[in-house]
Amino acid sequence: MSDVAKFSIVMLVCSDLVRSRDFYRDVLRPPVRQDLPKRPVRFELCGGAILSLHRKSDVLAVRPGSLQLGFNVEDVDRFVADCVARGVPVFQDPYDEPFGRIAIVGDPDGYPVQVATLVNR
Repeated sequence: MSDVAKFSIVMLVCSDLVRSRDFYRDVLRPPVRQDLPKRPVRFELCGGAILSLHRKSDVLAVRPGSLQLGFNVEDVDRFVADCVARGVPVFQDPYDEPFGRIAIVGDPDGYPVQVATLVNR
């Protein structure tokens, strides 16, 4: 059985967050999930996935144009421990956010992969 529950988020690092927000909001028009000062802008995509726009300064060691994948897992801490045992690099140890617990690991090409255990909504 897979630890990955479902594909959940695409994160884009933006050089101009306002311009990117306006493009996705006004051109593609997905429902806005979050648009708060000093926080990522989030849109709901089909199937419940999230498009999350981040300022360059808000994201760990990535540049505009970078991509970060995100997946929901049953237990972030257990998932990261398994990654460590397999020699997978951990870019960000597990930490708590209002929506749940997250961590970031690296894929073989160095792309960041966020894993999250969401709190019940």
